[in-house]
Amino acid sequence: MLGERIMALLSLKNLDGRMQEVVRGASTAFLIKILAAGVGFASNIVLARCLGAEGAGHYFLVLTVVTVAAVFGRMGLNNTILRFASANVSQGNWESVKGVYAKGIGFAVGASGLTGILMFVSAPVVAERLFNNPELTGLLRWMSLAAIPLAISALYAQLLRAVDNIRDAMMVLSAWVPLFFTVGTVALAPSFGPRGAVWAYILATVLTTLIAMWVWRRETPCLRGIKGHFETGELLASSIPLFFASCWQLIMQWCSNCFLGVWSTSADVGIFAVANRTASLTTLILVAVNSISAPKFAALYSRGDLSGLGRLARGSAKMMTIMSVPIIIPLVFAPGLVMGLFGPQFAGGGTSLALLALGQFVNVATGSVTAVLMMCGYERVANNIMAFSALCCVVANLALIPFWGVLGAAAATAITLIAQNLLGVVMVWRLLGIMTIPGLFSKRAQR
Repeated sequence: MLGERIMALLSLKNLDGRMQEVVRGASTAFLIKILAAGVGFASNIVLARCLGAEGAGHYFLVLTVVTVAAVFGRMGLNNTILRFASANVSQGNWESVKGVYAKGIGFAVGASGLTGILMFVSAPVVAERLFNNPELTGLLRWMSLAAIPLAISALYAQLLRAVDNIRDAMMVLSAWVPLFFTVGTVALAPSFGPRGAVWAYILATVLTTLIAMWVWRRETPCLRGIKGHFETGELLASSIPLFFASCWQLIMQWCSNCFLGVWSTSADVGIFAVANRTASLTTLILVAVNSISAPKFAALYSRGDLSGLGRLARGSAKMMTIMSVPIIIPLVFAPGLVMGLFGPQFAGGGTSLALLALGQFVNVATGSVTAVLMMCGYERVANNIMAFSALCCVVANLALIPFWGVLGAAAATAITLIAQNLLGVVMVWRLLGIMTIPGLFSKRAQR
């Protein structure tokens, strides 16, 4: 089997059954993430080659704004929908499943519609006052059309995970948008520039949402004719704290783009965004493994098996570290060559790429610390870590970008990633007595 081949390749055959199950289960998710990463990398090359650094910068700035709109539109419902839908699917309570689905999607459509309208109306102010670039006004107004499909496609992906359709969930979450976007960019960007790329992204999100809706309907014929019911208060009570966690994550992911847009040029935004997306190739491993291991962390903790939880956490981290090395090596030791693939204007971002890749390597090598904390009931601790990291990211960007531009943004992002994950390691150690870094032992393992 594919999982056994991967285990043999990574010399993990002697791990316990849980770890073997994670490897096998992660295989599908990992292969889809590999596909998505390849397509995404290709789309970045196409975008950079078609638009150049400045045009790519314009595109990534408006993408940042619509991503903010979509996060507010989802209202933190991602994990809430997964949690309640999964629990009720396992119990065969399809009335509650439909209630979760209908209310979750309904709230997201309404909220993302409002944020999309706000984005459209405020486009001149954002373009001229914030980014000092009136050319962005039209792009922002077009991109506001992607707010609703971008918000609800992610929720459909979580619903598909709840019914154990990992393949289609990962395709919706990671693969379809970059695939459609690449095709659309090749067709539209050479003639229409950044506006063509924005049109391609809108079409990609709409098509992905339609596919997600069709797959969900195909997977749940039992919902037809059922009147759904689920308490609105319970749904929102769970989603609101997670909404704030999403906001912290949003700040860490996109604030460097925004600050570069304010204090530097669109070309610098384009160079940084391409470098950051390239360095983030390593996170596909983390996402694939977490999609399988996170529920197992929760199950082991509920049984009080902290020893087994520690072995699984360290085993996952070891596997992810080994798998990330082939990706990290060229990004760190030949970053100029990698960035040169996007065009001569991007070759100067090599040092920034190396810094970002080192930060992402620490992110992978420290293991699934955030997932461990959240699955073991320490959501507040995980939220506090993300809030602190978001603050660090803002402060570091404010301190470094005015002096070093793209390099300062890369350094700020890497520092934030390293600080966030090392703090997570410390808190998992203090609260659970578990060391997630491979090669180190937990306190309970030593007893």
